[in-house]
Amino acid sequence: MGQDARRTDDETGGSRARSERETDGAVTAPEWNRSVPADTKGEDSDFLAGDADRDGGSESDDAGEPSSAVVAGYDTEAVLRNSLEWARERDYAGYDPYDGLNSPILSAVSRHWLLRLMAIHGVQRCPLNVRPYLGVPEQRNPKGIGLFTSAYLNEYERTGEDAALGEAERLLGWLADNRSPAFDRSSWGYNFDWQNSTKFFLPAGHPCGVVTVFCTRPFLRHHELTGDDRSLEVARDAAEFLLEDIGTESANGYEALTYTPYDSYVAINANALAADLLWQVGRRTGEERLLDRARELFAFVVDAQTDVGGWHYSVPASDSHLGYDNFHTGFVLESLSRYVDALDADHPAREAYERGMRFHRENHFESDGAPKFEDDQSRPYDAHAAAQALVTFTRRDDPADAELARRVLDWTLKRLYDPEGYFYRRVGRVLTDATPYIRWSQAWMCLGMSEYLE
Repeated sequence: MGQDARRTDDETGGSRARSERETDGAVTAPEWNRSVPADTKGEDSDFLAGDADRDGGSESDDAGEPSSAVVAGYDTEAVLRNSLEWARERDYAGYDPYDGLNSPILSAVSRHWLLRLMAIHGVQRCPLNVRPYLGVPEQRNPKGIGLFTSAYLNEYERTGEDAALGEAERLLGWLADNRSPAFDRSSWGYNFDWQNSTKFFLPAGHPCGVVTVFCTRPFLRHHELTGDDRSLEVARDAAEFLLEDIGTESANGYEALTYTPYDSYVAINANALAADLLWQVGRRTGEERLLDRARELFAFVVDAQTDVGGWHYSVPASDSHLGYDNFHTGFVLESLSRYVDALDADHPAREAYERGMRFHRENHFESDGAPKFEDDQSRPYDAHAAAQALVTFTRRDDPADAELARRVLDWTLKRLYDPEGYFYRRVGRVLTDATPYIRWSQAWMCLGMSEYLE
């Protein structure tokens, strides 16, 4: 399908995908409201005003000994709360590396796929943050909100503090209110127009599988922690979106999912993430239909593993400039980790997971914990890869995994953390991108640290 597939170019703001589905039998997404109303500014979130030092410095326990969470001279719990507070003070809104087309100037002149690519990557690669001069607004990103919400839910489970749950539920309410208007089922997209190379164009607000997964995960977690069936209903609805609305494409003999409902692009990590969500929802609802589809997608992911133990970004591999990159490999492994828990030791998926973890550990990190960009390319060292490593290597009780996670966090706090409360994006070959991106670095590091603390 062409790059502008399904774009609403009539400028009416309507959604062709939705209008085609508006029949008497159309499905409507389940409602979700907070159990306890809260002010939209989150005044009940005194969770962030705890005992943690405001500068994120190190702490000691009552006996005067350093906390077990002290890394690189920082107490991780203090850094996490400082980082969450920094985001909350800005209402979880900010810039994104790929939001260049939110500029009214650039969007007005970028009517061709090549011009859109030039605009997006010109802004994200500029040594200076030119967004304020181009009129790019600071906004909430649905995926970022999903990540922040997951971090709060992790903190609620770890600390038992109701205020953490309250802030998570406030953000869940926002996610429920800001589902994509393009489909009747629960789904989410980015808050900016996005051109993916020559493969497809995704307008702002139109959904894709990856964003939908990260926005759905906190609903599942909320159900797990509170038993709230409304959250499970939203997650079940999103699973139906993945089953019925995302496209399929034959790849290596499997019916794989495409990246969006509008294209034919097959990304391996997107299929792993979707399989993981279907598997988790299916386990909780007991629906074999969801579990069977999850097994099919995981079989595709396992089959796509190469002889070295890694995964290319896409099928075919030539469809992407990425090879064995860091954090997308982490997506695949995290997704597999939950699936293989229920499998025998000699199951192909478990063997693929173990091989993949070895490959990831041995090829994607420097000796000091710096997260390499790809197996054969060190820089840029990126906060997103660091954060995903904290998630990937805390999935199981393995001393080598735990040691690597600690080294990654040590390097990140030394090189990418500003004591004001935010994280830089990356350290490049020549320049460091110190722009505080709300999703790419801040939300991801909050999630990563919350997983590390658990």
